[in-house]
Amino acid sequence: MDKELIAQASENLKLLDIVLFESSFKQFANSHDQVQLGQQNKLAIRAEIGEAVNNKNSAVDFFRVFVDLGIRVNDLSNPDAEPQLLYQIEATFRIDYELTNNVDEKALTEFAHFNAVNNIWPFWRQFVFSTTNQAHLPCPEIPLTKTP
Repeated sequence: MDKELIAQASENLKLLDIVLFESSFKQFANSHDQVQLGQQNKLAIRAEIGEAVNNKNSAVDFFRVFVDLGIRVNDLSNPDAEPQLLYQIEATFRIDYELTNNVDEKALTEFAHFNAVNNIWPFWRQFVFSTTNQAHLPCPEIPLTKTP
């Protein structure tokens, strides 16, 4: 993590919107009583620079980041057996920033991998908690913040 590059990008970006772009939930087993949970996490980031028209009909440059997150939860109760996949939750969040000045692409990449992920992290936590609650499933551990 290069803090100078992140600072350079931060000074020239303005958060416009955070959107749940895509999501999926799959449950693979019916019973979840008295299980020992294990989990696998997924994180992928992609970004693009573009131009759009704002509500004042002016052209603005934007930096758009897509953050793909996922969690697979397994039952590890039986150490002699292969872990049983219980459920999987995935979501892609889109974050739009207005570019207020020219920013080096390396700085934008560094920003996307640190700040963009931290910007959407509370939304991801809420999505996982809400989904598992609605499905009456044991909730996996999602830390308060995503550390690099």
